[in-house]
Amino acid sequence: MTISAGGEHLAIPVGYTEKITLDKIIEIEEGDDLQLVDGEYHLLKKGNIDNATTEIGEVTVTGTTTIIEATPIAEAATELTHGQTIAASIKKTGTIEVSAHDIDDAIKEIGVLKASSPTELIINLGITAGENMDFDNITFTDLKITFPSILDFEPYTGLSNNILDLDGLTINKGEEKNISLQVKGYKFGNETPDGKKIIGNTLNINEEVIVEGKTTVYVETGSSGTISFTPTIELQEMDIQSVTGVIQPIIEPTGSTVNLENLPDFLEDDATELDITNPIFTFIAKNPLEAPIVLNGTMQGEKNGSIIEGSTVILGRNGIDQQDIILEKGDNIIALSRLGTGGPEGSKNIKVSNINDLIKKIPDVVKVDLNPLVEYATYYTVDLTTSYAMESNYDIDIPLNFGSNLKIVYDETIDNFDLDLEDVDIKKAILSINAVNTIPLAMEIKNENVSALDANGNVIKDIDVTVEGTITESKDGKAEVSSTLNINLNETAEGAISKLDGLKLKVTAVPGQATDVQLLSTQWLQLTDMKLKIPNGIKVDLN
Repeated sequence: MTISAGGEHLAIPVGYTEKITLDKIIEIEEGDDLQLVDGEYHLLKKGNIDNATTEIGEVTVTGTTTIIEATPIAEAATELTHGQTIAASIKKTGTIEVSAHDIDDAIKEIGVLKASSPTELIINLGITAGENMDFDNITFTDLKITFPSILDFEPYTGLSNNILDLDGLTINKGEEKNISLQVKGYKFGNETPDGKKIIGNTLNINEEVIVEGKTTVYVETGSSGTISFTPTIELQEMDIQSVTGVIQPIIEPTGSTVNLENLPDFLEDDATELDITNPIFTFIAKNPLEAPIVLNGTMQGEKNGSIIEGSTVILGRNGIDQQDIILEKGDNIIALSRLGTGGPEGSKNIKVSNINDLIKKIPDVVKVDLNPLVEYATYYTVDLTTSYAMESNYDIDIPLNFGSNLKIVYDETIDNFDLDLEDVDIKKAILSINAVNTIPLAMEIKNENVSALDANGNVIKDIDVTVEGTITESKDGKAEVSSTLNINLNETAEGAISKLDGLKLKVTAVPGQATDVQLLSTQWLQLTDMKLKIPNGIKVDLN
């Protein structure tokens, strides 16, 4: 026996849910990249970036021997009939010629070269005399040797401003007189353009040395011939330890691969699109040079081994904001963000207005490529015995507060209706839900994203589902906002609705009018007053 019951207003209570807080929807565990910070959801990731290294090739300055033209200081064409004192003046010049080859391309101009250890400069004050010249010694007055200003000497008695004063020097007949000075480097200038330009990777030095003064010598009776003074200057080869000048080394490119792991399902869904108000990517870098380093590069998202279209973000002067990223000497904190604000204390905020493109589709891998560049045209010093390493790491902090283009997709199941409809024939039903929401996301459900489930969790294919209404967002993430959602169920085969025990939903969450509101673990959604309305009534089989 079958009877009909109800009519347009027949409704069967289904129940309600407890408050579903975000920490139940978004399940996170220790070690996940999504974490709670003071109750707020942040996507956090830290790691190291491979060192970017550079070194400048060794420089060696050749040695040289400079022979000053001889000066006759006493002459007697015939034998002297009596002894006499002969005076003479000296003023001769010579050239110190040294060079360095195969200089590193990085060295554009040299101001100062510092030796690894001081190099010896030997002055030989050579006296030559004919066999018939009889004398005891030669006395020099006001004797000075003026060296090029580019030579940087260790202190020496009588040496001032590169002038060696030898006033009163006496050299005995047959004596080998040598003076040893120590050269600790070369000085060309204190700033550009006063230094030496490097052309063809070669440094050529041609500088004048001057010897001047007076001599007296007493020549004995019977002497004849010539006494000559021939100074010789020998400068040893010099290995260079450091260079001061315009130096623009090539720094090896570097980068890192950032793996985003253990994310909630809703972030990994292919349909999810993030619109984060101000994601912050912080780079902590140590610049080992005394010159600024300009940093350019790219960040790019990959998913399942493929590049995500539109995810490439160019950093530095070629980026959308054309803003240089400068690493000063020492430690630097560079905060790259969409708004150019919000970096950690002590950081330099750099605006990268399209940085959200990198995470619009959440990647599972972010590839970071950095190209350091030195274009500093002011003098600074590099050590040729050192390999310089730019050490760096990253700190990603993406607070989950959203802009208007956000789209999050996640799965939800409402089950255990416990309707006991086995003997009830229902052709059409409407599941009416009152939703109370404090989450700052509106929730939309498309018809194709709803499936009816039986008691075993299997999809009932013979029920057509359409959805009316949306779950309205809380505009400030605090206020409770109520809205009605109607899910229409029409069976296409007899007895399909009688098997109904739940619904599987794919929910699309968007900000609606609640932009730039932080997601908090305490925000909640509750489905209340759920009713199964049966507009055409029911038929009950009493058998």
